[in-house]
Amino acid sequence: MVAVSVVMPCHNRAFDLLRVLRAYERQEGDVPFEIIAVDDGSTDGTFEVLSSYSPSRFSLRVERLDESQGPARARNRGIALAQAPIILFVGDDILPSPRLVQGHWESHQVYRSRQVAILGRIAWPPDMAVSTLMKHIDGVGAQQFSYHFLKDGCEYDFRHFYTANVSIKRDFLRSLERWFDPSFPYAAFEDAELAFRMAQRGLRIIYRRPLLAYHYHYHTVWSFSRRQYKSGYSAWLFVKKHPYVARWLIRRGHVVALAAASCPWRLERADSHGYLRRLEEVLLHLASSYEWDPSPAADAFYLPFLDYFYFKGLVDAMAGGSPFAERALRAYVVLELKRRLKFALALERRPEKAELLKDLCNLA
Repeated sequence: MVAVSVVMPCHNRAFDLLRVLRAYERQEGDVPFEIIAVDDGSTDGTFEVLSSYSPSRFSLRVERLDESQGPARARNRGIALAQAPIILFVGDDILPSPRLVQGHWESHQVYRSRQVAILGRIAWPPDMAVSTLMKHIDGVGAQQFSYHFLKDGCEYDFRHFYTANVSIKRDFLRSLERWFDPSFPYAAFEDAELAFRMAQRGLRIIYRRPLLAYHYHYHTVWSFSRRQYKSGYSAWLFVKKHPYVARWLIRRGHVVALAAASCPWRLERADSHGYLRRLEEVLLHLASSYEWDPSPAADAFYLPFLDYFYFKGLVDAMAGGSPFAERALRAYVVLELKRRLKFALALERRPEKAELLKDLCNLA
């Protein structure tokens, strides 16, 4: 009888899955566990890699969804198949530390309430080059994970139900009428939305720092700005389903820009799609120049840079393609982005970078 069911949605990860599976072979402790790997319509041979693997430390069940339908559906399939009383959600790019599974099981023996979830830690692997951007999004920026601000043994709200490394009692999860909501088009906020519904039934998330896993997912300014767009898009869907969460997902600067967009005569100039496209090109170019730059100005720049793309996703989900959406973006640039870029400029001591920031402020 297995004690932990590890649910791992997989998508186009054939090149690295063997390393992940072999890391589970090296799990220490005596807790028996299974891995339920659900292939979400991969086209690169992921299903074949999974199907041909013969584990010795754990039992492996492989399922396949014929079309890519997102991690929500894949996880739901894993939940339905789980045999163990504890379900541990991980990603296909997550490499477990040697006692990850044992540690989750032991934590649930301490926190026996059925409503308690255990959140483990995610870190960049020591053998991966970590850029300034990657340090930012898991550090002071917290756009990806907020571990920088978490303390071991403390309790956190639904926003911290990170399905890269979190476990929960199966019976509590299955008591819900719906599990992960597959209407979210991207891998963003579908986990927090489930946690929000569980919180209404008493969910508690306890952070255990020793439960470490490594995140093998390299990001560039281009890939992560796109991820921020998807996060903003999904955030609006989350707000539509549960308006109460707007207080966390729609920030003051967003509200100001949305209000100004309702009064287009207040903007300094008429907007155009071409202007915003040019602005984004300049933003991405400057962000790329900071990608390996340890300057204090980098964090100050990345905060508004990434928030711009989050807000863009938000307004596209709200009113994509409409004149209002373009006015809202223009208002954000004038009223929020420009102001926050000036703070980065104040921290920049190098003349060449300062000149680039000045040019960007003038363009905005």
